[in-house]
This record gives sequence, C-alpha cells and structure tokens, in this order.
Amino acid sequence: MRGHRDLHLACLGAVVCALVAALVPWEIVRLAAGLPLALLLPGYAVVAAAFGSRELAPPKRLMLSVAVSLMVLALGAFVLNIFPFGLETASWAVLLPLIVIAACRGAALRRERPQRSRAGRPALPRPATGSLVLFALAALIALGALALSEKPLPAENAKGFTALWMLPTDKREDAVAIGVDSNQHELRSYRLRVSLGKDQSKTYRVSLDPGEERVYEVDVPPKPSGRTHVVASLYKAGAPERLYRRVTSWLPRQMTFP
Repeated sequence: MRGHRDLHLACLGAVVCALVAALVPWEIVRLAAGLPLALLLPGYAVVAAAFGSRELAPPKRLMLSVAVSLMVLALGAFVLNIFPFGLETASWAVLLPLIVIAACRGAALRRERPQRSRAGRPALPRPATGSLVLFALAALIALGALALSEKPLPAENAKGFTALWMLPTDKREDAVAIGVDSNQHELRSYRLRVSLGKDQSKTYRVSLDPGEERVYEVDVPPKPSGRTHVVASLYKAGAPERLYRRVTSWLPRQMTFP
C-alpha cells in the first residue's frame, strides 16, 4: 500500500479504533471509536478495492462506504455466530480490522501507481466543503442513533408477561430444571405446581421482581415403564384456580409445549 496514503490511513484507523473500542473503559470513547470502525472503514476499503483507480465523487463514495459497511456487519454477524466465541466485542475488534486491511491490500494492487506532485508526494484529492459537512452530519446522526439505542425508554403502555420453561439438566437424567422468568413491571406472585406422573406433585410459592428469574431443579422418580410425565403449571396468586402457563414433558423424550 506504499504510495496510497488513504489506504494506509484506513488500515491504521481501523487498528486504532479496534483497540480503543475493545480496551478503553469509558463507554462514550468506545462508542466514538466503534462508529467509524463499524459504519465507515470496512465499506471504504471494500469500495476502494471494487473500483480500483476509478474516481468517485465524495458524496457517492461516502454513501457507498456506509452501505457496504452495513452489509459487512450483517455478513460478519453470520460468520462470527458460527464460532464458539460468537458476537463479542473482542471478535468484532479482530474481524473488522482484518477485513479493512485485506480490502485495502486488494485496492492497492488494483490501483495504478499514484502520480507525484512537484514536492515528491502523492497528489491527494481535496474533499469539497459540502462533502465534509455531509460526512459530519451523517456521523453525528449515526452517533446519536447508537447513543439512543443504549438508553432505555419508558414503556408505560407495554404489557408485561411471565415465561415458564422446562429443560433437562446437563448432568442428571432423572431431574429437570423448571424456570419462571418475570418480564412484568412490578412485583408478582405465583404458585408453581409440578406433577410427576399421577401420584406425586410439588408446589412452590414464587415471588418475582421485574426482570428476575427463579429456577428449580426437580427430581423425577423412575417409573417401571421408563417414562414419567412431568407437568409444570403456573397460577397467578390472585387467581389460584385459573391456569396461566403450562409446560409438559415425557422423560426422557423431547419436551412439548401445549
């Protein structure tokens, strides 16, 4: 990439932004560094590799850079989701600079040798004032959108709910894990009844704050037939006879959710 100053700066900027976004503890600084790394630099590098030496107007290059960066984020999410480390800050901080460096290398190979000015340095096009204003406005809007997405907003008219789930335990085949997860707006109380076949049952009193989850590990006694019908029923404290949630399972067969 020698002689292509813009590609060199793009690679350097991607590495610096990735380090800041991954290591700096202040959220606003990490957000400011992650913005160009996610929404500009990958698209700029890919567009440079795609068009080679062809000249693009600054507004058009900016629009393509943002659009291609969004495409890179979407495809990168699919790629990272395949691996065990998943969609983490560290994985993005490694993937995005690698994409920028690889695309800049491809752009340097496709470009013609830069023309040098009288001072011996490559002549770089100077962006117009209008292009700089548009770029600053787009960056400000994107930064504001990201900051707004991190801020929880009140949802007074939203209806809360409580989820009931049942899963087999990892280490024991004769037990199940039953969880009650509250997404209500206030403290709620429930009665959880777990039936183990026709003969046995267990009852739990559950009180949950908003966002709280309670998990119970229930032992399932063996049956001569080798299967036990486990039924978990959840009732609201104010309506103890009215069924609110129910999950069933035939152990050791796959669970069903009627």
